[in-house]
Amino acid sequence: MLHQHNGPMDQARPHLVTAASPTPHARQEDHDARVQRKRWNRRVDSWEDVASPNLTRVVNAVIDAAGVKPGEAVLDLGTGTGQLALPLAEAGASVTAVDVSPAMIDRLGIRASERGVAVRGMVCPIERLDMPDASVDLVVSNYVLHHLHDREKAAVVAKSARWLRPGGKIVIGDMMFGRGRTSGDRQVIAGKVMALAKRGPGGWWRVAKNAWRFTFRTTERPVSAEAWTSMLEDAGFVDIRITRVVAEAAVAVGQKAADPAATNHADTTLTDPHAAGTDGAGTDGANPRNPRNG
Repeated sequence: MLHQHNGPMDQARPHLVTAASPTPHARQEDHDARVQRKRWNRRVDSWEDVASPNLTRVVNAVIDAAGVKPGEAVLDLGTGTGQLALPLAEAGASVTAVDVSPAMIDRLGIRASERGVAVRGMVCPIERLDMPDASVDLVVSNYVLHHLHDREKAAVVAKSARWLRPGGKIVIGDMMFGRGRTSGDRQVIAGKVMALAKRGPGGWWRVAKNAWRFTFRTTERPVSAEAWTSMLEDAGFVDIRITRVVAEAAVAVGQKAADPAATNHADTTLTDPHAAGTDGAGTDGANPRNPRNG
């Protein structure tokens, strides 16, 4: 069962932030949201067809790190068709699932009905989302935030800290590598290129398109685990830990301090990427939130 909302809400529900006069940044955000909405509306069917062991590892790692308890209020940012929202709802959580794509939210509703769970769906660009302060216990996201500009990533993390109740948790699964400055970055990038190249001419075409997107940061904007640690620290999260799950992807966890005077602590734990394969979390090196990479 899906309860869908598509606009300004009362104080008890998620609501959108609107501006009286859009700034250049706001206009760019609106354009990006339109592009993403069109893109994911078109890909809702192919997105559901994608399944890979590595993607499953990342999804499971996010759910395990979340440690959700029955009755907790959960916010799923960029829910897609519910890879996180549905199992969390089945565990007894009250889930609000947000996505820029109406088609994704519609499909989530079908899947929720099939599985006999209730999920509140909301169509909204996550960079424009707002929630009442201290209204949720857990914020989760998987393979979504790398689509945002870096300032938007930081803003979402900062707002999540405000939305969470004291002691609440944020769990982010995503691509976490930089633009090739470190040997680890270069290893991840080379692995993705080699995996796509094995597909032949079609794979090389995707390599070219992804190189453009990554180099000029048009739609693919991953940042390093260290950058995520800094964003979480700046937002006031404590007990920060980042765990590498597969070559390209890691899970970042931060807790909102129950005591505002708590001392921050970050622990970056990087497991051996070779243990999970070097082709990343997608199918043959593809981005799992962008299954066709084109």
